Amino acid sequence: MRQRKAVMKEKGGKLLRLSLDVEGNLIRAARLSGDFFIHPEEGAGAIEEHLAGLPLDEAKVLAAVRAVVAERSLELIGLSPETIARAVVNAK
Repeated sequence: MRQRKAVMKEKGGKLLRLSLDVEGNLIRAARLSGDFFIHPEEGAGAIEEHLAGLPLDEAKVLAAVRAVVAERSLELIGLSPETIARAVVNAK
């Protein structure tokens, strides 16, 4: 298993730090941190859980993040599903 990390800050957004445990082309675990806000707070954990098992594919990650945001009625402040998906594929 390898660790990959990404740090991103989009224009007008907040800082996102992403850490992934990757095996082959699959995400085994993900950790989100930074100066963004997700309400309710346990929403970050829900997103992390939904990333586990996904391939390192921007479209699939984006669809999964959008789905969990909609299912759980999460509010992302200073962060977007697109930023998370880009961070996943850009993690080194």
